[in-house]
Parts: sequence; structure tokens; C-alpha cells
Amino acid sequence: MTLPDPFLPLLIVHISTGLGAVVVGALPILTRKGSRLHRLSGRVFAVLMSTLLVCAWGMTALRPNAYFLALSSAASLGLFSGLRVLGRKRPDLRASDRAQPIDWIATLGAVGIGLFSVWLALTGHQDTPPQILIALAYGSLSIGGWDLWRFARPTDWPFSPELWTYEHLWKMVGAYSAVLSAFSGNFLTFIPSPWSALWPTVVFQSLSLIWLVSLLVRKRRVPVPA
Repeated sequence: MTLPDPFLPLLIVHISTGLGAVVVGALPILTRKGSRLHRLSGRVFAVLMSTLLVCAWGMTALRPNAYFLALSSAASLGLFSGLRVLGRKRPDLRASDRAQPIDWIATLGAVGIGLFSVWLALTGHQDTPPQILIALAYGSLSIGGWDLWRFARPTDWPFSPELWTYEHLWKMVGAYSAVLSAFSGNFLTFIPSPWSALWPTVVFQSLSLIWLVSLLVRKRRVPVPA
């Protein structure tokens, strides 16, 4: 008896959870940080993204594709690292708040996939537009490179007790931009390719940078108690 192809069920769940993540993922960005709605919507987004990514890796294993591989890697690292940093707030005070073997394994794996994606883009050994692959690889390499530095030197520059807040923001916005890139590339077909898949990365990474700078400026303006 021929076994049914599991690709279609995975694809259905992947698309369904992806649409949910696009809608729900906007709430943690738009709501007040630390509020009940922010935490609740963040948890729902994490569950949707985790389910989506399990399906994405399954589809990539069944039908290897450079785009699926690079996108799954970038989104997985953003989500994984963005959540893990919530448990690594004070490595200066607690050894348990420093990187564990699972952090090293996941990050090195994503960096390796990022470098492989760049090689594919530069050599033309795939059908995906090289701009998209390089943009996705940038997500994995930037977060991965940052994390490897933080893992190796957790209390060195630019560590501060509030650094985890900025890291969490940057990485979760990166995960959201990855799922939005997939949604836009597949459904917003009125936007010319490859920009239909690139604009979320450009827009949200820029907004993330502006947001981080504004938080840092606001922090500097807070008066220091005498």
C-alpha cells in the first residue's frame, strides 16, 4: 500500500498558522511592552510560529529548496533566540543565565545555513532570486554573529542589565518580518518580484533599528538618582 504524501497536510497547517501569525504578530509590536495583551499575544504568536516552522522544516526535508531552507533558518533563529534571551537577562549575576549547549548548536547551525545560502546565491546553484537568499542569509548571520559574541563574552560590551529588552525586540521583529516576507511573496502578487518578498525585511529591520535607537536615547534622558 502506498503511503499518503505528508507534504500537503504540512502545507495546509503551515499556511493556516502563517496567516494567523501575520495577524497576531502585529499585536506585540503595537501594544505596550510588558502589558497583559503584549504577553498574551506574544505567547500565541510563539505557538503559531513554532507550529509553522515545524511544518516548514518538514516540507524542506521532503522537497529540498534553497528558499525554504534560508527562510526557515532565519525565522527559526529569530524566534528561538528572541525567546531564549528572556531567560538570559543577567549573565553577570547567574551562571544559569549564560548560553547553554542548545543555544550554541542552534546558532551555529543557522550561521552555517546562512553561509550556505550566500554561496548558493553567488554561484547560481538554485532558482531563487539571489537578492532574496542574501536578505534571508543576512537575518541568520546578523543574529547568529551577535549571539556567538554574546555567548563567548556575555558580560563584555555592550552588556547592560537592560540589553535583553533590545535583543528580544530585534529578534522577534525579525521573526515576524520573515513570516510576513513569505506571506507577501506568495499573496501580494501585485508587488513586483523580488520586492514582494523583500520589503518586510527592509521595512521592519529599519523600524527595529529606529525603535532601538529611540529606546537608548530615552534611557539616556532618564535622570540618575543622586
